[in-house]
Amino acid sequence: MSQVIDRRQGRGDRCYLSGARGQTLQDYTIGISLFLVTVAAVLAGLLGFTSPLTAGVSAEDVSQSERVSAAMVGNLSTARQPNELDASRLSTTLGRPVEQLRNRWGIERTTSLNVSLVTLNGTRIVERGGTRLTVGASHTNRSTATASRIVVLDDGTCDPSCRLVVRTW
Repeated sequence: MSQVIDRRQGRGDRCYLSGARGQTLQDYTIGISLFLVTVAAVLAGLLGFTSPLTAGVSAEDVSQSERVSAAMVGNLSTARQPNELDASRLSTTLGRPVEQLRNRWGIERTTSLNVSLVTLNGTRIVERGGTRLTVGASHTNRSTATASRIVVLDDGTCDPSCRLVVRTW
């Protein structure tokens, strides 16, 4: 490859090689941008940099889930022993559409609701007469406000007890 020497007027004896060039503004901008993106990605991955930017559970969601769980235990109780619920009334309540329950408990339309009766260790939803005792949207992989109560059913479905879980988000 041959190099061409360019002699320009008024510049004395300086020689410039036409194939050589210095760092341009575009090179500098691209280099700095890539560096900043790399640093941000490392910080986001290692330090949980983005976690303050995600929406968490609000105090309103927490109070709503507590209020619904307390109302269910209070309204469906048999009064024979603490936290013993009438199984047929619970099945009827959880068999209603979630919109009707949302109106009954005064929960806004923008708030999602899930009410489930699960085993004590929380591994599965309890069934009564072949029907799963749950109502509402799925809460998988979401931050939810959760209120739970340890309950028993008067028909012996929960032996020794179950967990009534109310989630809002």
